Amino acid sequence: MGKKLGLIIIRGSGESGFEKQEKFLKKVYKKLEKKGVNTSDIQHGFVDYYGYMQSQQELLLERLFSADIKLRAKPIRKFLIANIGDLINYGGKPNLPAHTYEETHKLVYQSIISLKDKLIENAPLIVIASSFGSEIINNYIWDRQYATAPDPFGNSPFERFETMVGLFTFGSNIPIFAVSHDIDSLQPITFPSPNLDPNLVSLSVWENFYDKNDSLGYPVKPINSSYTASKVSDIQVNVGSLFTFWNFFSHFGYWNSRKIRKRITEYIQSVMTIL
Repeated sequence: MGKKLGLIIIRGSGESGFEKQEKFLKKVYKKLEKKGVNTSDIQHGFVDYYGYMQSQQELLLERLFSADIKLRAKPIRKFLIANIGDLINYGGKPNLPAHTYEETHKLVYQSIISLKDKLIENAPLIVIASSFGSEIINNYIWDRQYATAPDPFGNSPFERFETMVGLFTFGSNIPIFAVSHDIDSLQPITFPSPNLDPNLVSLSVWENFYDKNDSLGYPVKPINSSYTASKVSDIQVNVGSLFTFWNFFSHFGYWNSRKIRKRITEYIQSVMTIL
């Protein structure tokens, strides 16, 4: 029998792996169990969208570093190609052909289907996305909602994110990509979906956490009037360690934030009480 609630986790750019996210979820589940929530009714999945971009980046780095040329600061070059390069290579323009964009979304779809197969039909979904991952999942959902032709990635309400009840983003890059469009005509995803179970509509939230010291993470409501009127709530948090909370490197501290973890734990508990 399938599980009642789905969680999908999508991290930011860089090399693949989910160590931070696994630690985050372990603590969330532990708190939920202390609160009497049956966590065996919850199924989570990770979106490993990075495979295609990583293979391309590794091929490029291999060719650059093995060529008969002198290059200094190789670790920095690798960091830039594997992190900042993601934001450039992805494309980030919904419904416009882009090879990396399409290949990345194929990997997202595989993760969504893998999770769907472990859940009851049309199970509610909570999405947790950080950094570059918030842009990818935002575009992916937008494409499902605004498909103008038969959508191979949208064959069920779950696949179209019509059952998504909660969306948590942090360190979001969405405003960085917004300038690829006419900002004033840019539309946020429709949330909650008009097809969401009426019993869940009152619980639906999109909360976007950002640190004022994080120059890669932003509030999204100020993008334009459509975002201002949307469901999203921008929430200022302080993340990072003693050495990073006051600077750019705070961007890497969201998964360790007790405040974010506590909020998501409480939210999952509230959803589970009515399932």
